[in-house]
Amino acid sequence: MALSTYSTVSSWVVSVSRLGRGYVATLGGSQPRQPIEIFEFEGCPFCRKVREVVSELDLEYVCRPCFKGSNNRQRAIEVGGKTLFPLLVDHDAGEVMYESEDIISYLTDRYGPKHRSGLSRTVAPLNTAGAMLASALRPTRGSRVRPECADREQPAELLELWSFEASPYCRKVRERLGELNLDYLVHNVAKKSARRPQLVALGGKMQVPYLVDPNTQTALYESEDINAYLTETYG
Repeated sequence: MALSTYSTVSSWVVSVSRLGRGYVATLGGSQPRQPIEIFEFEGCPFCRKVREVVSELDLEYVCRPCFKGSNNRQRAIEVGGKTLFPLLVDHDAGEVMYESEDIISYLTDRYGPKHRSGLSRTVAPLNTAGAMLASALRPTRGSRVRPECADREQPAELLELWSFEASPYCRKVRERLGELNLDYLVHNVAKKSARRPQLVALGGKMQVPYLVDPNTQTALYESEDINAYLTETYG
C-alpha cells in the first residue's frame, strides 16, 4: 500500500473511532470579535477534544502548533506560564486557560447556544479515553516538528485553512502544518456551518481542506496537493 494511501486510511480510522465528533455544527451561538487562539498539537488527545468542540461550536481559531521541538512551546510558556496543552487564549474576554474540560465548559457556556450539560461532564472520562485511543491509532503523526523548522520565523501573514475536525483529509493537512511549525487560521466549516456559503463563494465548491496562503497568493483544494505545496514552499 502506498504511503499516502496508508496515511489516508489510518486518518479515516481515527475519524470513525471518534464517532463523528466535530462533524456537525450546532448553530445559534455567538462568535468572538477576535478569533480565539489555541496552543496545541495534533496528536494530543486532550487537544483533540477541544478541537472537536470548537468545530461543533462553529468557531474560528488561530492554531499555534506546539509539536515537540517547536519554538511555539517557549511562546506558550511566555503566554501561560507552563508547558501544558491545550492552552486557550480568548482575547475578547482576556482569558488564558489550561485543562481541556475547563476549556470545553468555558467555550460552550460563552459561545454555544446553551450551557454545557451535566451529562457531557459526566461522560468526560469516557470521551478522554476515546480521544486517547484515536491518538494511539495514528502514533507516528502529529507530535514532532521537523528539526529544520523548529525555530521557524512565521510568514508575514497567517495561512488560512478551511476545514472541520472530523475530516480525515483535513487532519493530514493539520499534521503537515504542525510538522512544518506553521501557525494558521482555521475557518471551521462542519456540516450545517454558517460559513459554508462563504467557502463556496471563495473557492467555487464545498470541499475541504481548502488552503489559502496570502503570502504567495495561492489557494488550493486536495490534501495531497496542499501538503506538497506546503513542503515545497515551507519545508
